[in-house]
Amino acid sequence: MIPNSLGDNVWAFSPFDGSLISNNYIPSDGHLSQPIEIVVTPFETLLISDEVANAIFEYSKSGTYLRTIVGPADGVSRAYGLEMVGDWIYFSTSITSGSETIGQLNRVRYDGTEFGIWCVANSIISPRDIAYIGNGNFLVGDSGTASSGGEDIELVHDDCVVQSPTWHDSDGINGIDFPQHIHIPGDGSALVAGFTDPSGIFQYDLATGIELSRITGLLTIPRGVFKLGNGNILYSGGTRVMVIDIALGTEITIVNQLTPAASFRWPTRVTIAPPCPADLNHDELINGSDLTALLSGWGSAGGDIDEDGTTDGLDLASLLSVWGEICP
Repeated sequence: MIPNSLGDNVWAFSPFDGSLISNNYIPSDGHLSQPIEIVVTPFETLLISDEVANAIFEYSKSGTYLRTIVGPADGVSRAYGLEMVGDWIYFSTSITSGSETIGQLNRVRYDGTEFGIWCVANSIISPRDIAYIGNGNFLVGDSGTASSGGEDIELVHDDCVVQSPTWHDSDGINGIDFPQHIHIPGDGSALVAGFTDPSGIFQYDLATGIELSRITGLLTIPRGVFKLGNGNILYSGGTRVMVIDIALGTEITIVNQLTPAASFRWPTRVTIAPPCPADLNHDELINGSDLTALLSGWGSAGGDIDEDGTTDGLDLASLLSVWGEICP
């Protein structure tokens, strides 16, 4: 799912190939004003940070507003990056005081209690995304200027100890500039969207912070990044959601929403349906490939969806009833 911060809604895309599922999965409802990031809770609900509403909202997986966990009445200002570990919700904010921007890392219990500043560190000027990487450690992107100590990606422990030396120290010229979304794909690396020149997708070794690769010269400036199930890279920014074909080195436009204009933010994988037996080829999509697999097993157990021991019209009906859907 990807928030659209101009439409104040959330779009859904396939986590396998990036194809569009819904352009209004969570509709504009009067609560969302500039949604940035979504996190799935252990309770199978969705948290959404909102920079303009100055709040962390909770929604059901079906897209229904449930409650505001913290908001402006609690002193929240410009909620941005979001993470959840156990029953703690972590999020970044920025406060402007005169000509100075003060970055804060905050946390609150899932039940809305114990809200407060989790960490303020001189080395983190303007925190963006927060990504938990285990063992009490978080990666925090800092979009502050290099001259003021920013443009880095910091490793911060749960007790607000910032690793020294910096996890990834950038000069904002040769290295990443204005790191936004941090995606942990589970392959021992971190993918980070760099918003300012040299804008692109940067890959780092999760253990060392060393840059492994980068993809620059993209069609649009990336804000968010996500590694798809087919191995390609989805990225989002401005009016576009794009896919980079890794094998071919080409870009595919999934969406270019100009009227009304969109502003796509950070992707999050959300399982929105139970496991589905109709996904016969396990590509997380119900489409013609599954129909072919079903028909090739007709009369045998090869395409049996309803587990009655044979592939027949009942299985065909089951497949067609979920045609076009995605599976976790």
